[in-house]
Amino acid sequence: MTTKLFNTLAAATTLAGIVATSGVANAASLSYSSSINYELTDIIEAPLSVQKFDSSLGTLQGVTIEFTGDILGNAGFENRSQTASLVTLNLTSEFSLQLNNQSLLALNPEYSYSYQTAKYDGSTDYSGTSGKTVSNLTATQSATQSSTNTQFLQSFIGNGNIDFLFTALAESVVTGSGNIRSYVDTYAKAGIKVTYNYDDVKSVPEPSATLGVGLIAGLCLLSQRKKSWLKMPNS
Repeated sequence: MTTKLFNTLAAATTLAGIVATSGVANAASLSYSSSINYELTDIIEAPLSVQKFDSSLGTLQGVTIEFTGDILGNAGFENRSQTASLVTLNLTSEFSLQLNNQSLLALNPEYSYSYQTAKYDGSTDYSGTSGKTVSNLTATQSATQSSTNTQFLQSFIGNGNIDFLFTALAESVVTGSGNIRSYVDTYAKAGIKVTYNYDDVKSVPEPSATLGVGLIAGLCLLSQRKKSWLKMPNS
């Protein structure tokens, strides 16, 4: 009977231990995205907003910011020289992402295109043998930054949104013969993805509650054992 009692108490203690250790910190992550579609450059401090981290979810441990930028060019050129010429179009750009008046990430997507033209065909129409019209000349670039700095993380905690500022400056250069006519339209777009890495802390039962659960479980087991003992015939 003593052995059975010890076994019953051991089972109750194990159950209480399970309840006591149920509150643990689990690593979790949550991501938000924002983007701006193609707009004619230059773009100056366009807002990209994402939701802040809700501290009721747990403790923010780190943040990762992914920044992607694209440049797109449409162009036309006409060689008006009496000799053939190789025409080259270069699109360059400077993208920046700012937060709290500080530069976080920078990109420089660029595109180069070349085309061999014949001598002037007599028509300035950006086509034919001496001209060309091109569209959707695109280039993309991306960069990532992660931080666990406590002061930096404070900017991401709270209600509402956090606003990043996107700037895109572009330049285009068309080279060829000394008599060339051209036009270039340059567009830019960007997107960000912010990932919050945090500890999702589950609530831990109070010691008194844990003890109470253990005692109740022990009493229940003892009661069942007692009933079994009463039913057993005397040997």
